[in-house]
Parts: sequence; C-alpha cells; structure tokens
Amino acid sequence: MLDKVKKSFNTGLFRVKWIATFLTERTKAETSVAKLLYEKTKIEGKIDDLYSDVGKRVRELKEKGEEDVLKDFMVQQALDEIKHLQESVDDYKSQADNINKLPD
Repeated sequence: MLDKVKKSFNTGLFRVKWIATFLTERTKAETSVAKLLYEKTKIEGKIDDLYSDVGKRVRELKEKGEEDVLKDFMVQQALDEIKHLQESVDDYKSQADNINKLPD
C-alpha cells in the first residue's frame, strides 16, 4: 500500500515538474516573440517616417519644377533605406514565426 502511494506521489511530482518546465520554455519563447515583434513595429514606424519624408521631398521637387524626382539623391537614399528596413522587418517576422512553431 505504501509503495503504491509512493509511486503515485513520484508520478505526480514528475508530471508537475514536466508542466513547470514546459511552461518555463513556452514563456521564454513567447517573450522572445514579443521582443521581435516590438522591434519589427519600431522599424515599421521608421519606414512610415521615411515614406512621409519621400512624399514631402517629391512635393518640394514638383513645386520647383523638377521632372524626374526619382533621380533626386535624397529620394534615392530614402528608398534604399526603406528597402533595407523592410528586409529587417521580414527577418524579424521570420524569426518570430520560427520560434512560434511547435516541434513536430
């Protein structure tokens, strides 16, 4: 009888430890995902600011009578920066997706 109680207690203790370990690992993963998504959001804000700057610059150039606004150095630089930042956003999203995947 006592052996049966001891065995049941050990089984229960093992399960509690397993659940605690699982929850710890899941919490770490979710925290990592939240950090990545926060960084992604910050970069998206920078992209929005750059789009606004490009729009303002194009408007200024059009008011001055410029025909080919895409050849402007500031516009080119902003568009290149947007491309680079968008790649970073995609990378953060990919990393978050990989962390969130459950093992097979």
